[in-house]
Amino acid sequence: MRKTRTVQKIRFGTKRGLQTTFIKPSELEELNPFVQWDHFTAKALLHAERLDYQSHSGIDAVSYPVIGKLSHHDSTGNHVTLASGDVHIMTSGDGVIHKDIMTPQNGLVESFSLGTVLPAGKVEMSPARCINLHSQQMPLIEEHDSTTKIIIGQYKGAASPVKYSIPMTFLDIMIAPYGCWSFAPDPVQLTGFIYLRSGSVYISGSQLHRLQMATLVPSALPIEIRTSKLGARIFIATGKPQQQPLFSNQYSVHSSPQNMTKATQNIDHLLTSRK
Repeated sequence: MRKTRTVQKIRFGTKRGLQTTFIKPSELEELNPFVQWDHFTAKALLHAERLDYQSHSGIDAVSYPVIGKLSHHDSTGNHVTLASGDVHIMTSGDGVIHKDIMTPQNGLVESFSLGTVLPAGKVEMSPARCINLHSQQMPLIEEHDSTTKIIIGQYKGAASPVKYSIPMTFLDIMIAPYGCWSFAPDPVQLTGFIYLRSGSVYISGSQLHRLQMATLVPSALPIEIRTSKLGARIFIATGKPQQQPLFSNQYSVHSSPQNMTKATQNIDHLLTSRK
């Protein structure tokens, strides 16, 4: 039996309104380069849900709606409405503010947010910028008992068109009942996690249930996922840890207190200007 990555911890998340959060600021060193994994859900909605203004700096923030539409407005001038399966990547740099509106489909909304730290230096403190990708732009790899959508990174010889700030892979995977899915990430992508949206899976003998997140023991080993009588839809992210200090202020992360102060001042100015 070959060696594969094992589960370090299973997380249940903290729910507040539409948002369930799985990464705390105190856990950044443990999960470097990942600083955010949030799952937004709501049922029986009659109207769109407006989310309050949020600010970010020092991170890449990836938005991925899977049910309903997500309208995004930010201080870079980017205004876009994402359909289910589209992707929005916001490189927050020295500071950005944004607001989102979630429009239901048959009363349901569901979206995910992934955040990773930016490399220290010019990228960390660069002006904020955004890119948007339609679902059709991302490769879909169909295998015997699985279908894998490549949101960021590479899988089985295919690559996403996204040019990301750090070495990172982000995949959306559907696995059939009694299926087996395996993947050997780039060896530098030592940190990783698996999130189970539906079904039940086994990771090197550890069982993961619906709406749970499994962080993986840091390793260059491959990842192997198995299902039993239930199929599954999972998200997997692996990334290269950044060799830099991490200072956090809610959804901002920087490599020094000085950069955090500069970004905070910039964000305060943006918030004041919007009024």
